[in-house]
Amino acid sequence: MVFNSAPYLVFFFVVLVFYWLPGNASIKGIRYQNAFLLLASYFFYGYWDWLLLILITSSTLVDFVASRQIYEAKETFVKKLWLGFSVAFNLGLLGLFKYYDFFAASLAEAINSVSPGAFPNGGDSILLHLILPVGISFYTFQTMSYTIDVYRGVIEPERNLLTFALFVCFFPQLVAGPIERASDLLPQLKAPHRLNWKRIEEGAWLLLMGYFLKVYVADNLGPIVDKVFFPSRELYLQSHGATAMLTGPQVLVSSIAFTMQIYCDFAGYSYIAMGSARWLGIDLSLNFNGPELAAGPSDLWRRWHITLTQWFRDYVYIPLGGSRGSRAQTMRNVIIVFLLSGLWHGASWNFVIWGGFHGLWIAIHSALRGRLQIIPADAPVWLSRAGKIASIVLTFLGLCLLFIPFRAYDLDQTLAMAKALFMNWGPGGLSLFPTAGSIFSSIIKPIALLVLLDLGIYFYGSIFWVHARPIWARIIIYFSMAYCIIILGVFGKDVIYFAF
Repeated sequence: MVFNSAPYLVFFFVVLVFYWLPGNASIKGIRYQNAFLLLASYFFYGYWDWLLLILITSSTLVDFVASRQIYEAKETFVKKLWLGFSVAFNLGLLGLFKYYDFFAASLAEAINSVSPGAFPNGGDSILLHLILPVGISFYTFQTMSYTIDVYRGVIEPERNLLTFALFVCFFPQLVAGPIERASDLLPQLKAPHRLNWKRIEEGAWLLLMGYFLKVYVADNLGPIVDKVFFPSRELYLQSHGATAMLTGPQVLVSSIAFTMQIYCDFAGYSYIAMGSARWLGIDLSLNFNGPELAAGPSDLWRRWHITLTQWFRDYVYIPLGGSRGSRAQTMRNVIIVFLLSGLWHGASWNFVIWGGFHGLWIAIHSALRGRLQIIPADAPVWLSRAGKIASIVLTFLGLCLLFIPFRAYDLDQTLAMAKALFMNWGPGGLSLFPTAGSIFSSIIKPIALLVLLDLGIYFYGSIFWVHARPIWARIIIYFSMAYCIIILGVFGKDVIYFAF
């Protein structure tokens, strides 16, 4: 059940009606609302496949029991045993469904290179070919953070199984985040849920933003991206030689289009999740903050998939030593984090390369930051602003180039597109794309409208910047976005991050 579909709209309407029936102040009302939300969340998740409920309830029960045992244990050794069991169980689930085939195939390929024929058909006989359960990468990280926080003494374990189960599977953020912390979400689930005009207005704006980004910007950019990257692996394999005929402009335009597509696809989902939760009396974390306006790679990752970045910072980077050691140790820690982030996104060497290059980019940029400061601190305002704009443009182009291996199906396609980008700027240009007018309507206009919305957040410092504008300005903005969604939008497309 995807957010941009009729079944979700019907489902969410029914949830809203029954959720607010008992009132919103009494303890009895909270218990009813949470019980109803839990059932609704299980229905939402089971809509894909009821077997998925076995996995998520198993993870829920393991972490509920483990956290209680960690809290009650007197000996550190026992606490570590229960923590290890919880982490191993969740990583085991993730590893079995997401990574087993990747590592098994890589091992078979390595053995075949030494002993040809040891594993026929690339080791297909040892592969499981399991379908990746939607959302497993998100809820396993969320439950692991809970258990680790209990072990660290940051929070006490939740004693109500129903409340904890809802924390794990709260449907707006279940399948693609934001990855919430127990210290933020659990207190809200246990407090009275109230709906007022402010929440209605904020939720409506978040939903409008989300659907605008998803169905208008992202899903209209999709066909442009598919012209170069191909819409499926099967079509790519059938037309393998076509990649070698690409030109630099085609690769550049498609990489920019894909960067904005995946940003709007994922951010749009996150905004819809936030808006849906806001109408249920729950505040979710902001997951994106205008990443196309970042000035430098470190700033970029403070704006892109914020909750995942914070997860890796708190549970991997800082335990490794963070920035407390030497410069070389700090660079090592950064690169390790981004290699793991690449693997989190997908089980292929392309994602490892994507993560590794992001880690190198941040590590080198941080090490050379002082030397890269070309414009002096006392420079005229116009020169400082020009330098800031140049930094934003260069950061965005770097992001776009690094998204090539992220979107490509294998290393061969990545290398062919990189070769075309840097070595083939001859005749052909943008021949794969439509006319100039079509390029404006299908690429430039959606991206320009998106940037205008993000500039509002950038300059006013709030996602709800529109609420402070005059009523006539708000009406124009609301109706323009609604027109783009209803008339120009594309409905029914899956969210790209469901694959992760």
